Amino acid sequence: LVVQASFDGEQLATDPVEHKEQPQFSTELAWELDRRTLHQHRLQRTPIKLQCFTVDSVSKRRESVGYIVLDLRSVQEVRQEPRWYPLLSSKYTKQRPALLLGLLLENDTKTSEPSPDRFKAKKAPPRQGQLGHGCLFALFQVRETSPASLSLGWNISLFVAAVCWIFLTSSDNLMSLYLSDKW
Repeated sequence: LVVQASFDGEQLATDPVEHKEQPQFSTELAWELDRRTLHQHRLQRTPIKLQCFTVDSVSKRRESVGYIVLDLRSVQEVRQEPRWYPLLSSKYTKQRPALLLGLLLENDTKTSEPSPDRFKAKKAPPRQGQLGHGCLFALFQVRETSPASLSLGWNISLFVAAVCWIFLTSSDNLMSLYLSDKW
């Protein structure tokens, strides 16, 4: 499985993981923008498209599992609760996968080069209760960076924390567990 994110003509993807009941991703995908460019993308309603693919390890052939289109205008500077986004055009019609996404715009005043340790992958919360249909779990972060120059930069980060192909019977339990982990 691979999750690919497209924004402003640039495509970034997670490393492939084994296609199983509860595949795990620990990946951050990021785009940097200045304030004016971010404003233009919001005015033009530039989408962020997330696509999930199965990849044949021998032939490298990709098959779409589904996709999500996110509106950049919905990203706020205040922390919002993550919510489930079902994958569109999913090949799994009975057990439709979904992404759990939290969107956030943060002010980052660091002027140094970003280090690989800046974003750490978090483990998926423990899954409790009865298991049911398909889901995909991810965290979306948008970070504002402030370089040494006067103009502010924006760093849009997609952090895919974990993936599973089964829903918890109560997705509210998973969301509250995840929020208590202070994502």
